[in-house]
Amino acid sequence: MRHPVRVAAIVGLTAGLVVGCTSADDPAEPDGAASEDVVTDREPDNPEISPGDDASPEPIPGEDGAARALSTAAESVDGQAFAVERTDDDGEELWEVTVAVGDEQVDVYVDLDGNALVREGEREALEGEGQQRLDEVAVTASEAATTAVQQLGAAVEEVDLTDEAGTVVWEIELRTTDGATTEARVDAMTGEVL
Repeated sequence: MRHPVRVAAIVGLTAGLVVGCTSADDPAEPDGAASEDVVTDREPDNPEISPGDDASPEPIPGEDGAARALSTAAESVDGQAFAVERTDDDGEELWEVTVAVGDEQVDVYVDLDGNALVREGEREALEGEGQQRLDEVAVTASEAATTAVQQLGAAVEEVDLTDEAGTVVWEIELRTTDGATTEARVDAMTGEVL
């Protein structure tokens, strides 16, 4: 014969465990830290990533010196930026941004934070192939760089406009905080990361 008190106690304990384990309440954060404040070390899992010599500063999602330099350069000469890379200009590290202005191109040098124009280079004729690619672009280099930074959590090192199997893409080289480099390709028409 079963004892009704014992059965009721077991049922009550089981119900309490089930309810306690499925609670919607999150555990308290230690010392008032929010979960978005926790930084983890992510190992690169992309086989195309190779270790680099120097680590880039921690990127701020959506904020990147190269992306700002692309916008600053394009606005300063009223053109369309289509390439950027770091360069050493007499001991000063700068962004060298290539901008199309009509049927010409000009290299514009911008400080590393991407906010200040340092100087302009001489204008040259824009190659026909480069102009054709630019005519097919709906997403700016700056927008593509920002997308890559947000998707990969790395800092932009270089951006180029290329043609890949008939599709115009922004090819973006990035460096992670651990110094590894990786590439992203962003469709220049849709903004989709390929």
